Amino acid sequence: MKIRNLVLPTVAALLAATAPLAQSATISGWAIHNGTSTVGGTPSAPTFTAADNIAAMAPFDQPVLLDSNGDFVEVSTTVTITGRTGGVGVNTLNTQLRIGLFNGPAGAVAASDIPNQGFIIEYSNLAAGGLIREQPSASQTNPFNSPTNLGNGTPDAGGDSIQGANPGPVTLTLKLTRNAGMLDLFGTITGTDSVSGNPYLSNFTLNGINTANFPANGTFNFNRIGLFLGDGVNGASAALSNSTIQTNVPEPAAGLLAVAAAVGGIATARGRRQAPQFHCVQR
Repeated sequence: MKIRNLVLPTVAALLAATAPLAQSATISGWAIHNGTSTVGGTPSAPTFTAADNIAAMAPFDQPVLLDSNGDFVEVSTTVTITGRTGGVGVNTLNTQLRIGLFNGPAGAVAASDIPNQGFIIEYSNLAAGGLIREQPSASQTNPFNSPTNLGNGTPDAGGDSIQGANPGPVTLTLKLTRNAGMLDLFGTITGTDSVSGNPYLSNFTLNGINTANFPANGTFNFNRIGLFLGDGVNGASAALSNSTIQTNVPEPAAGLLAVAAAVGGIATARGRRQAPQFHCVQR
């Protein structure tokens, strides 16, 4: 009984240590991947001047490999566009606001570096909803150019839009989850209609993604977030805030240390089991 009291808690510790834990981090190191803009602010909360026809990207500190069913990676950022100088009507931002999750070169983002393959959702106030897309090309220098359409999101239920000279904060979120050896995609684009004052919400859902670059039971690796502000944005500037990455995939080093610690605990327990005091007989 004493042996079991020592070993079983250690086995439980091993299981707990190796189980995936949700973790989050602030994304930093934003850079202009395509287009021309001056980057200011801070690495985690940059500003772009001007905010028009640009693609900005930022790397993860560690790549995320969705190796087991249930593994997920989720990115989010909030963009505030100010001083739009033209085309501020109800339809002008359609297709012009996009977020993407990509597998790209390791390390810092360099202008027009390749490849950047992954998935994109885009804003639209049209009845069909914004598009869900894949960037399959390994040679496309702008990851938001010429993507493949995979499906549609759902438009705002109240028919509201993101519009106006100063649209206010717009939060874009994109999540990929491995499920049955394939990928499930979920995303949202939220904001406030600056004309009506009503909230705007569009949802994006596509399950069982199975493509040539992300085939069933393939290697699903992601290491970059991307944001596209198209040539219809016409913003004097844009600021990013609350850029985060969440995942339940532990960092490789942390996982190895946890396993080593738990295994060390079992070895200690076995050593104690062989110690003389366990052979004592009470009379």
